[in-house]
Amino acid sequence: MGFFAFIGFIVSAVLMVLIFRKAGYSGFQLVLCFIPGVNFLVFIWFALTEWPIQKELRLLRERDVTPRR
Repeated sequence: MGFFAFIGFIVSAVLMVLIFRKAGYSGFQLVLCFIPGVNFLVFIWFALTEWPIQKELRLLRERDVTPRR
């Protein structure tokens, strides 16, 4: 039974690293997700802040809208 729990832990950790990296954050921030209590705060922060990829997209759109000379 412990073996399957360990495999589940590894699979979930890898998936969370992929999600963090796709959002534009470091995969090392995953460590915060395994600290009891802190993981809930990381979840709230992750959901409510502007992701780096969103910020980059917003800046590119603002730059594209400016009139050209």
